[in-house]
Amino acid sequence: MTSAVLRRAVRRETHSPRTSAAVIVLVVVAAVAVAAGIEVVLHLLGAAPLLVSPEAAAGQVQELPGLPQGAVVAGGALTAVAGAALVWLAVGPGRRPRHELRGFPSAVVADNGVIASAVAERVRRELDLARGAVVVGVGHRSADVSAKPEPGQTIDRVRMRSAAEAALTEFDLAPRVRVRARVLRVAEREVQE
Repeated sequence: MTSAVLRRAVRRETHSPRTSAAVIVLVVVAAVAVAAGIEVVLHLLGAAPLLVSPEAAAGQVQELPGLPQGAVVAGGALTAVAGAALVWLAVGPGRRPRHELRGFPSAVVADNGVIASAVAERVRRELDLARGAVVVGVGHRSADVSAKPEPGQTIDRVRMRSAAEAALTEFDLAPRVRVRARVLRVAEREVQE
């Protein structure tokens, strides 16, 4: 396989398609067009309209300035919100919670949860912590590493961060992930128990 094919495959796996949004918009536009077409044909045949005749619809559009100002503003705001949502769907990144692992000769894409589990296990073993003491959350550009020490145990935050960075460096993620490390405090009640 060529590198262009692999890049395209990775892009398909890391970005969500806009198919569902496009289908919904097209179905709504098609339904409105079909309804308008049916009304025009019924009007030309001299039959009664199903919903509203073309003349009545044109008259209602002309009467819009006469409607209460609140109704017109609400309709305009609703239309603006729908338009902004469609623009966001068209332009927004649409990223899936996945990263490309570039350290392999072929295309490898891993879910952020899998990456987080691997980093958590690496940090846990490096710092000799109990299972479940390290929690990692991986986002598109950052990884949040939290560790909860046992009562009386201290954790070096710098060492914890370097262990997480070492694990992420081995994966060679694209895009790169910045590490934030924090040590959770042991509650006093837990110490007394």
